[in-house]
Amino acid sequence: MDPVFSAVGFLVLVIVYRVYRRYTGISLADVPGPESPSFMMGEDHKRQRKVLSPGFGAPESKAFLPLFQGCAESVGTEVTPYSLNSHQQRDPSQLSNKWMDVIMNSKEQSAVLNIPAWLSRATLDAIGEAAFDVRFGSIDNEESALARAYSNMMNDIFGSPSNERIFFREVSKYIPDRILQYLVETSNNPGIQRAREVASLATSLARQMVTDKAEMLLQGKGNRDVFSLLGVCTPSFRSSTSNRSTVKANMDTDAKEKLTEEELYALMRTILLAGHETTSNTISWALLELARHPEMQSRLRAEIRETEVAIHARGDTEFTVTDLDDMTYATAFIKEVLRFHPVVYQVYRCANQDDVLPLSQPITTRLGKVIHELPVQKGTRIVVSVAAYNRNKDLWGDDAHVFNPERWINGAAKEKKATSIGVYSNLMTFLSGARACIGWRFAVIEIQAFLTEVVGKFEFTLIDQSGRVRREASGVMTPTLEGEVEKGVQLPLRVSVALQAESGY
Repeated sequence: MDPVFSAVGFLVLVIVYRVYRRYTGISLADVPGPESPSFMMGEDHKRQRKVLSPGFGAPESKAFLPLFQGCAESVGTEVTPYSLNSHQQRDPSQLSNKWMDVIMNSKEQSAVLNIPAWLSRATLDAIGEAAFDVRFGSIDNEESALARAYSNMMNDIFGSPSNERIFFREVSKYIPDRILQYLVETSNNPGIQRAREVASLATSLARQMVTDKAEMLLQGKGNRDVFSLLGVCTPSFRSSTSNRSTVKANMDTDAKEKLTEEELYALMRTILLAGHETTSNTISWALLELARHPEMQSRLRAEIRETEVAIHARGDTEFTVTDLDDMTYATAFIKEVLRFHPVVYQVYRCANQDDVLPLSQPITTRLGKVIHELPVQKGTRIVVSVAAYNRNKDLWGDDAHVFNPERWINGAAKEKKATSIGVYSNLMTFLSGARACIGWRFAVIEIQAFLTEVVGKFEFTLIDQSGRVRREASGVMTPTLEGEVEKGVQLPLRVSVALQAESGY
């Protein structure tokens, strides 16, 4: 990785560090560019979250299930650059059919697949449809400009920092913001150029989607996608005749709460990146655990198939959200994946005023003083380790470092719960409080849909390379192979068609 980033490449980390210091997180799509909701603080953050909320509530998230099921099975029409309106007829090609074709054309009747590469494109299609009512066709088109732009982006820019890059990241606090901004806008460094290209492509796509969506909504053709609910909440759109953008959400939104155009584009770039990168990596880690633990895989598949039998018996053909939630082992397994493999492994906070942090357990200093609270001065930078919280033995038991879905079934996880922190099962994976992940329900349902589809049909087994899988901290926790980090995200597994009947559960 480091050979790609010469001395000038340190500037990428410099800029990111400055953002970390001043705000609460980063969005690579916004380097350079306006500040997105992931940067916002105070009243700006409250305003943007209020605009976003209608698209990510419980009813709205549940309504996306058929879409997620479709993306796990039938992943859309191959179009250039994209196709708007999900009322279009789906292409019969299916993700599972594609895997099936590869497997059946193999002499071994199985195939080694780089799981994240497939899932990244599939979840990009899913976020395109759910958030914007758009068909990207990434799974059908490996040369999709959007999919290629996002492929390995986080690893290429943020992975494996050298000592020199860490040093320059610390020195950055003494470099004026204007100089940093100038450098990021003019540098020829490959990493910075990559960030600029992604931002430019995503912004161009966002502008086109806004124009087309506004026209569709005026014709009464909009859907319940997130974009239809918030995508045109901008004051300029309400008065714009070129975009004809007097749209549903804008009509009912107070002018002072509307998004500016630049805020909207930044928001769309953030959703495109965060909405698929986190989910695809979470599902990838889940499939690795199933390959590591064949008994868990068999048990999960048996539960999926038993539920399918019950669904068919009542005259239905598709899983409902209730069906997914009622699968006890599947729910426990997903919670354990989210606990053990939090893709967002740490978050950054900066105190905007003097405060005092109460401690759940007292700390004894070297001088023997017992501290029950910790004073925090304004401007203090805080790194919150999601991974450490999710492995805290006081919360999860002595086997907190062991992948064990049973803790969610036998009550061990609940018995250890003291104070409820996270928005989902006391996990910090989706954070907590006012800045908790607004799309956590969306993500859980998408993970349920994808795992139900692929585990019900395929069996996943380890290969020799699987023993070299390592975590790469690059903004999100991605799987790479030891000794091949420069090749980007890799998690190879052997995939074969699962037997129709399995015993033991």
